[in-house]
Amino acid sequence: MKIQLHSYSNKSTNSIVSINSRMMKEGDSLVPGLKLEQITPDGVILSFKGYRFWHGIY
Repeated sequence: MKIQLHSYSNKSTNSIVSINSRMMKEGDSLVPGLKLEQITPDGVILSFKGYRFWHGIY
């Protein structure tokens, strides 16, 4: 999984990321079962099968 673009805003509706060349907002699914829960100032929080995990930007 590669984050190409990360744009964080205090207003979550204005935050956006590009993961694997796909533009996404909070609540979108990257693949079935893998959901973008939250865009944070330093990465994203994803969920998969009830597990939440953080992926940082480098």
